[in-house]
Amino acid sequence: ASRRDFIHFVLCHCGVIAVLLFLGFAIEHPFALKVVNTLSGLFVIGTSLSCVALFVRRMNALGRSPKLLMLALIPVLGWIYLLFICLKKD
Repeated sequence: ASRRDFIHFVLCHCGVIAVLLFLGFAIEHPFALKVVNTLSGLFVIGTSLSCVALFVRRMNALGRSPKLLMLALIPVLGWIYLLFICLKKD
């Protein structure tokens, strides 16, 4: 995946999650809140495989080993490092 494809996917994915989180905090009705939380969970679960696949494609495009994705298991610092690697120019 090119850098541009990666950035577009990450921005769109984060945008949808941000909207769902905002709705979760803004809604006061208990049933509507459960619906939004369920949609948020389904979205994250449903897109997790495509996120991993895109990270693997990006790592291959950079000539790095996809095994570096194991760094994502380290909270916060691992994620920041992976984003830093993936946002490097080709």
